[in-house]
Amino acid sequence: MIISCPKCGTKYKIKDELINPEGTKLKCTKCGHVFLFVDKGKGQGDEEIAKKEMDKFREEVEKQVEKTKISLEEPFIKRIKVSKKTISILLGGIVIVLFGLIGWNYYPQIKNKLPFFQSKSKIKQKNTGSSIESIKNIVIQDVKQYFVDNEKEGKILVIEGKVVNKFNKPKELIKLEATLYDSKGKVLAKKEFLCGNKVSLFQLQSWSKKHLEEELNSKVGILMKNTNIQPGGSVDFMVLFFNPPQNIAEYGIKVIEAMDVEKK
Repeated sequence: MIISCPKCGTKYKIKDELINPEGTKLKCTKCGHVFLFVDKGKGQGDEEIAKKEMDKFREEVEKQVEKTKISLEEPFIKRIKVSKKTISILLGGIVIVLFGLIGWNYYPQIKNKLPFFQSKSKIKQKNTGSSIESIKNIVIQDVKQYFVDNEKEGKILVIEGKVVNKFNKPKELIKLEATLYDSKGKVLAKKEFLCGNKVSLFQLQSWSKKHLEEELNSKVGILMKNTNIQPGGSVDFMVLFFNPPQNIAEYGIKVIEAMDVEKK
């Protein structure tokens, strides 16, 4: 049998009985090329054998992939879902704990300091006024009154000064009452207010009535300046009367309330 090297074309004469029906691996002595020779009359060609082997390999791979989908993919997806749910629960728990700690630490302080956080019954009781004993050692000092022309509201009567704690214990939320009288002692106007807030001359001249009253009644300023006033300590005050009556003859300022500092 004559066989040719598929690479260089060199021909060789080989006995038929040396050729295996399934194919015989040969090496060209000239170029060194190794190739598989199959006698088409006795067995399958190179391409058919290769195709058969490739099909068998592909079937094995597909089976392995199918097994992997069943055993790995579904449990993995379930683990992801459980993980997300767990994280959400943990985050929610952390937020609840943080809010609880903040409320536990600060609520008693806020409740004791701010009158607008107190119960309705307590506010109603305070409005009836304080006893003489609770205010007798709160002294009003450095009081002055003057008029300011406001560019939006017209004339404003300003009364300002300070109160001093002469008690031997702290006081807070000191409230005053300012009253305007005519020459016969008749009350023309009256205002109650908490000490602590003041505004500048520029603000008195340019701000609106609403803006000025909001500033003087600011709960933040009252909380910062009119709480826990130690013995000998003082706090400023200012009260405004917009477009006051023309027949004002005198005015009066008095303390109507002074709270004891609650012990923690």
